[in-house]
Amino acid sequence: MTELDYFFEGEDGGSELYQLIRFGAGEPWRIVLDGELLGSLEKLQGTWRQLSGDDLNKQLFSMLTGHIDAQYFNSLPGEICSRWPNLVEKVMFRSDAAYMVICKEGISFKSFERIFSRFVPGLLKDEWTVSFQVFNHDFSDDFSLDARPLVYKKESFGWEEVNR
Repeated sequence: MTELDYFFEGEDGGSELYQLIRFGAGEPWRIVLDGELLGSLEKLQGTWRQLSGDDLNKQLFSMLTGHIDAQYFNSLPGEICSRWPNLVEKVMFRSDAAYMVICKEGISFKSFERIFSRFVPGLLKDEWTVSFQVFNHDFSDDFSLDARPLVYKKESFGWEEVNR
């Protein structure tokens, strides 16, 4: 399940807290305000549409969908694929804390495990642990990795990695 909060400033100056909830990858986003389900949104072929509920005003619709699109979990699969274009075939989003990675045929899977485990924490930007289930091209081998984002603090003579 993925849950986002969005503060919307209305034209009248009042603000409302909307919750955007998606129960699984590929599911529509539910819009909740004050515990009441207002409707659902879905992005198909790059275009957002409202599936249910009373029609949202254009500004609110645009702001909610833009907020979803701006989340880091939308860009992480592309970053992983572009970081290792000759090694990674596909990255599939399961939730904002879980991804499935499928490798290309003909690679050294054990070598990739060492590389991926060492460098993927540097790609993470969210504050929580992210789980990766990584498979070779024919799903005959796999490994799991729970990665935490790297955090650095400024030292008087350089940067030092901090473990959370």
